[in-house]
Amino acid sequence: MPSSSAPKSREQRGAARFDTALPVRIEGIRGATQNISAHGVYFETDVAPALGALLNFTVEFNLYGGRQSLLCEGKVVRIDPLDGRFGVAARLLAPFFDGEELVAVSLRGASVPA
Repeated sequence: MPSSSAPKSREQRGAARFDTALPVRIEGIRGATQNISAHGVYFETDVAPALGALLNFTVEFNLYGGRQSLLCEGKVVRIDPLDGRFGVAARLLAPFFDGEELVAVSLRGASVPA
C-alpha cells in the first residue's frame, strides 16, 4: 500500500491556515482552536462529534480590547483521536471573512479572552 508523508487533507486546502489557540464552544462543550482559515477550523475538544455532522459553534477572541464571538456553522470532515481528546476538522459553510488577508489582519489584532 503506497504511503505519503503529507496528509491528504493538506492537498485539499484552498486557503492559508493560521495557527492560533482561541476558545471554542460547541453546544455547551468547550475546546480550543489549533488553526483556522477563511474556510475551515481545526480544534481540540473532549467529545467527538460524528463525521459529517453539521455543528454550530462559537469562536471567542478579544479585538481592540473587546470580547468578540463568531457564530459559525461547519461540517465535520475529519476526527483525530488525541490521547483522551479529539482533533476536529470542520469546513465552514460560510467563510469567516471574504478574503484570507482579512483573516490575517484580524488575527494580528486578536487575543485570547481572559
